[in-house]
Amino acid sequence: MAQLIPGLAAAGLIALASNIIHSAIVIGGQKPVSAVVIAIITGMVLRGLLGPKPVLGPGLAFSVKRILKLAIILLGFDLQLRAVFQTGTGTLGVIVFVVAAGILITVYIGRLLGLREELSMLVGTGTAICGATAIVAAAPAVGADDSDISYAIGTITIFGILAIFVYPAIGKALAMSDSQFGTWAGTAVHETAQVLAAGFSYSEAAGKIAAVVKLVRTTLLAPLVFILGAVHYRRKSRSARFDFRQAMQSFPYFVLWFLAASVARTLAEPVLGTNPVYASFMAQAKEASKLLIVVAMAATGLMTDFSRMKKVGFGPAIAGLAASVVVGALSLALIML
Repeated sequence: MAQLIPGLAAAGLIALASNIIHSAIVIGGQKPVSAVVIAIITGMVLRGLLGPKPVLGPGLAFSVKRILKLAIILLGFDLQLRAVFQTGTGTLGVIVFVVAAGILITVYIGRLLGLREELSMLVGTGTAICGATAIVAAAPAVGADDSDISYAIGTITIFGILAIFVYPAIGKALAMSDSQFGTWAGTAVHETAQVLAAGFSYSEAAGKIAAVVKLVRTTLLAPLVFILGAVHYRRKSRSARFDFRQAMQSFPYFVLWFLAASVARTLAEPVLGTNPVYASFMAQAKEASKLLIVVAMAATGLMTDFSRMKKVGFGPAIAGLAASVVVGALSLALIML
């Protein structure tokens, strides 16, 4: 336990500073840069300036491997599965199609560019689902390393921030209705904060619709991570004899707990929605999840291997740009039609 303290303390301090900076950055009444992004960038900068610190290693590894999974499980308490049915089968169909197409196209482009499949999957997942949160959730399931996570988050963050300004301009040029634009922003923009910034900058009605659509999109995270984990294990063991014990060790169990938390929230809400104890628990679970994710991302930044990132080059940025354009154009075409 004593060996964990230095790394945990370093990640915790960066997380605290990142939350303070996140609260201070406001554009158009919204906060477009999440604390997750600030934490990982801060960690990467400090790692670059100070170099690797072995004393921090155990605590940082614990943050990335253990704390991150706990944070994802707690995140399930913030998801309402009932919203999936309230949006209507048409919108849900558009979301599912765009998510699947976005990931498959990104992986294909990654192969053309010679990228590691794990990195391509993370970029595609972050673009198609919910930015940094999806990336950190998918990373353990596909066997991605710290550099993959850092590069993927950096890539999708750039294009997500650009979407805040580009999407409303395109929406007004096309004379999109509030419903159309809200659905488009909720389907195609990456981070939740960026979705809200783009939606509410268009109109209040568009912002509310975008928030609901984004929530539905986020509920696909659990089944998607499960599928990615299964595909990754199948490919990894294709040439070897099937080992049931190894398969169970590789299985992303935290996704089941994440889904169970979401189901519990959905079933309990109608019965306990007005109960102050229930409301307090849900609020604390949500805040704890946010904080722990920021801590884990600070640790990821501090563990980032820049030498490996240099070898990868600009490939992830090209894949991220292609994924953002494809997801945006595809969802726009389906919504307008």
